[in-house]
Amino acid sequence: MKLHPLKIRNLTAQYPVIQSGMGVRIGSAELAAAVVNAGGFGTISTVGLGDVNNTDITNYFAHCSEALAGLIRQAREASAGKKLLGINVMVALANYKEIVQTAVAEKVDFIISGAGLPLQLPEFVGDADIALIPVISSGRAFELVVKTWIRKYNRLPDAVIVEGPRCGGHLGFTMEQIEHPETCSLDKLLVEVKEVSLKYGMPDLPTLAAGEVACRADIENFLRMGYDGVQIGTYFITAKEAGIADASKQVFINATNDDITIIKSPVGLPVRVIKTKLVQKVLSGERTPFTCPYRCLRSCNPAQSLFCIARALMATWSGDVDNGLFMCGCNLDSVKKIYPIQEFFDTLKD
Repeated sequence: MKLHPLKIRNLTAQYPVIQSGMGVRIGSAELAAAVVNAGGFGTISTVGLGDVNNTDITNYFAHCSEALAGLIRQAREASAGKKLLGINVMVALANYKEIVQTAVAEKVDFIISGAGLPLQLPEFVGDADIALIPVISSGRAFELVVKTWIRKYNRLPDAVIVEGPRCGGHLGFTMEQIEHPETCSLDKLLVEVKEVSLKYGMPDLPTLAAGEVACRADIENFLRMGYDGVQIGTYFITAKEAGIADASKQVFINATNDDITIIKSPVGLPVRVIKTKLVQKVLSGERTPFTCPYRCLRSCNPAQSLFCIARALMATWSGDVDNGLFMCGCNLDSVKKIYPIQEFFDTLKD
């Protein structure tokens, strides 16, 4: 099967692949630029750019924005200015507005937004020529986004990413749905999303599947299903260019699908993770003491949270595997080595 290019707004990638954001700092400038250079949409993660361990930072929001601006410029330079570079920003971030406005000022090409419904995204983007891509987990959620954008901003999405119940990271599903993924599988979600797209005059809206994509055959499967492309996360975590320590990449490589579990995140959503020492504590109800100087997540209640997710993900980034949190999808068995990202994209050539 020939893989067609993926066009979103005025952007065209050689391959129908968007790299997932993956925070903290997995979706680095280096990884995003490498994906762009290889022919996909490269994405910088915007969560955890400030140092939560540094209490000397006087303006955490400004610090994060400065760091993001630097990463965007770094990725632009490394990808020779190719127009396939964007960001992924969580609605749950306390500095959501500031992050989006920084990305607009730096003239990114697209913004992906999920972990909550990005109802205000067009307001913060204004009339900038940037593709807006919501991440949703149901047709109902997608319709709410579309209706709100039309009514308040006279704006439509430029694409949509559909995350299924077997996706990695934070999940927009109930535990019952996660335990019975066949009730809300990606083929069923596609029907819902397409109905909404037709209802609001978007019959050709690029629709991308997110969940368990690790090879060309997986991409072809979703294209046959009716999707226009895919978002890839878990399989890219151990790419050479991914921005975490090799010790943490080895945790993903050594783990199997049997090592996966679901916990409640301080974000307030279920999150799929690898069973580690930290996760075992969470599952047993043991609290890891922490202070919270910045309140980086709007939905987090530090007094009730069993652990600080920002610190846990920073530990993953630095290679502190005992204290790290390792988010993943259901396809861990496919993650077996550290490899250059170009190696994956070479398999997509005709």
